Amino acid sequence: MLHASDQAAGLRRLFRRTPSAVVALFASGRAPRALALQTLVALTEGARRVVVIDEHAPDEGSLLSAFGFPEGGDLLGALQGQQDVTENMREVADGLWVVPAAATVHAVSLLDEAHHARLEAGITELQRRADLLAIHSVGDARSLTPFARAAGRRLLVVEASGVGARGACQWIKGLAVAGAGSLEVAVSGARDRADATALFASLSDFTARHVGLPLVWRGEVERDGLAESMTTPLGERHPAEGASAFIRRLRAWSVQASVAG
Repeated sequence: MLHASDQAAGLRRLFRRTPSAVVALFASGRAPRALALQTLVALTEGARRVVVIDEHAPDEGSLLSAFGFPEGGDLLGALQGQQDVTENMREVADGLWVVPAAATVHAVSLLDEAHHARLEAGITELQRRADLLAIHSVGDARSLTPFARAAGRRLLVVEASGVGARGACQWIKGLAVAGAGSLEVAVSGARDRADATALFASLSDFTARHVGLPLVWRGEVERDGLAESMTTPLGERHPAEGASAFIRRLRAWSVQASVAG
């Protein structure tokens, strides 16, 4: 028998009139992958389904390797017409699915119209199956991938430590240079609420003095309803978007990557 939360989640997906958000996830702390994992699991709260496009290769901290799953498959196979995108979905925890995409990241500047059409169809299908489509972003603030740049929303999870705070400042600067309209921020590992809000206040002060990138407080990973806030549209400035908007931005960044390469 389904629990009430499972039934509610199923009804949300069945009757949802807007597509699930595409959110690029960045983690700043002493163990970024563990921080990303903690956040992704938190996002499944309330029987929500989260599908993650994982840009990390096994030797770069892939999610499959973190959960002890054998590597295999890549989103690129679906773009080449070799398989359906759902064949690459691997359920690693309750409500959490991973789609490996390390090879796709390296090939993004080579995608042609046919590849982009398949990618749009694939993203549409992943959004249909999920309450949230996340990008587990590879690289650093100085070299954002086209997928991370194309995401409609960006979430920075910051460990409450000196390492986390310093890394967060670098992400904020890099995202501002990349043209991010705003950045959603959550804190993990704080001693208490005062510690968490003090860290967010210091980051807000940094961005006000140096880059002017608006920060949106999303609370603490361990204590607040992160899943609810990240699956709710941000309003007129950040409406829910279909795959076409994501692909349109991805194409633009693919062209830039091709020229830069």
